[in-house]
This record gives sequence, C-alpha cells and structure tokens, in this order.
Amino acid sequence: MEGLSYRAISDTKTFNQLINALNSVKGDKKGPAKHQISAIMCKSDPKLDELPDVLQDLVLMFAFNVPKQQVLKSLGVMLSIVDMRLPFFFFRKRIWSWHYNVYLPNPIFSFMPIEYYNGRFCELFDDDAMFCLLLGLDFRRKNVRMFGSRQTWLDRIVTTWRCVEPFAAYYRMLLRTRAPIMKKARPLVASFL
Repeated sequence: MEGLSYRAISDTKTFNQLINALNSVKGDKKGPAKHQISAIMCKSDPKLDELPDVLQDLVLMFAFNVPKQQVLKSLGVMLSIVDMRLPFFFFRKRIWSWHYNVYLPNPIFSFMPIEYYNGRFCELFDDDAMFCLLLGLDFRRKNVRMFGSRQTWLDRIVTTWRCVEPFAAYYRMLLRTRAPIMKKARPLVASFL
C-alpha cells in the first residue's frame, strides 16, 4: 500500500522521459505514437461522474489514496475558498506535509486532499501576512476601527480560518477609502498596498 501513497505526487519530468523513451522504442516514425493517436480520436474527454460509483471510488483511491467522500468534501471546501476571491498574500505558497515529509504546493493552486496537509484548512492561509497587515493598520482612525479593534481581528483569525473571508472584505473596504489607513514611517507595511 505504501507504493500507492506516492502516486499523488508524480514527477512530470520522469513521466515525460518515460513517454519519450516509449516513442523512441517504437521506432523512428515521423508521426505520432499510438497513445497520441487514440487521444486525438476521442470525441470528448471522459468525465468522472459518467462512471459508476464503484469505479469513481477506485479512480480517486488510485489518484489520491483517499476515499471518494473525503476527496469530494475537501474539493468542496477548496472551491468555496476559491470563490471567496481572497488577496494573493492571504495564501501560503507551500505547506509542509507530514504524510510525505516534504513541502507541497498549496492545494488551492494545485489540488490535493486536505488529509495530506494535516487535515486542517487553516494551514492554507498565511496568518503571518495577515498579522503583519493588522499591525500596520492605523487603528486610531475611525474608518479602520469601524469593524473592531486590532485585538478583535487577531482573536478572530486565531479562532477559526473562516474569518478570513470577512477580513478580506474588510481589507477591500479599506483599500477603497480615500483616507490613509496605514501607520506612517513603515516601508515594509506599505508594500501591502
């Protein structure tokens, strides 16, 4: 079973080398290989939902080594996070996976089930960047403290990852105001604007 768990991360360079090796073994043909011809002859790509449930579960188990229900649940939450349209700096680029003992790309950008990322969606977000933004905001101004103090926002972010959407809306609202929102003499914080 251990061999299956590494199928979710395929090295595309190695995969491409295998295809090139297959093409060179077949001979010095100038046309496409047999596997390429069959892909051209297919009228439409087969969809996963066209398969019976048992085969869907088998395909997803082979691809991710996780049952279908967990993959669909993870995918549903990831799609809802994408629909939030969060600023780019709210996401971590790479996240540590204890399953593979290596950093993996954020599943928002390259999907993998959340089970490979400790099963916690809060791992997807760069809370340090959000804290840095909060530290740079000038809460002495009325329009900045309109939806709570700095400590209130910090408590919300620490409590649950679902507060990221209201925080993004708050950030967008602050960007639309004409009044200054950041503390002065902080060049690092000004880079967020």
